Amino acid sequence: MDTALPKTSVAEHLADTIIALDAGSLPAGVRRTCEDLLIDVAGLCVTVRDADYIKSSLAGWEDDGPCTAIGHARTMTAAGAAFVNGTAAHGEDFDDTFEGGPVHAGAVIVPAVLAACERHNPDGRAALIGIAAGVEIMCRLSLVAPMQAHKAGFHPTAIYGAMGAAAGVGAALGLNR
Repeated sequence: MDTALPKTSVAEHLADTIIALDAGSLPAGVRRTCEDLLIDVAGLCVTVRDADYIKSSLAGWEDDGPCTAIGHARTMTAAGAAFVNGTAAHGEDFDDTFEGGPVHAGAVIVPAVLAACERHNPDGRAALIGIAAGVEIMCRLSLVAPMQAHKAGFHPTAIYGAMGAAAGVGAALGLNR
C-alpha cells in the first residue's frame, strides 16, 4: 500500500482553482446569484440600521477607517465594516439560506468581500469573483458533513463562513498561493 501523500494537496488544488477564476467566464446564473446576494445584504443592512444590536455593534467598534457600514455615515476599518454589515445582514434571519449545510452564505461572504475590496480598491469584477468563490467554498464545505455542525452544537454559518470568507477575500484581492 502506498502511503505517500499526493504531490498537490487539496488546499493547493483549491487555491489554484480560485486563482484561475475569471469574472467573464462565470455562468450567467452565478453572476445573477452574486448580484442578488449583494442586493439582499445591502437591503438587510439598510433595513436594520437603527436596530439596537446594530447601534451596539457600531458603538463597540472604536476604529474608524475607509470602509462603509451600510446605511451609516460613519466609515470603519475593513474588519469593523465586515462585522457591522455581517451582523446586520444576519440579525433578523431574513438572509439567504443554502439548505445543504444549512448556511447563510451572503451574510458572511458579501460583507467580508465588500470591506476588503473597499479597503484595497479592486474593481467590481474582483468583488464578483470574491463573492462567487467565497459562496461556492462555504456551501461546498457545508456539504462535507451536512447537519453535523448543528448536531454538535455549532452554527455552521460561522464555521464554514470563516473559510469561505477567507477564500472569497483572497480571490477578490487576487492573492496567489
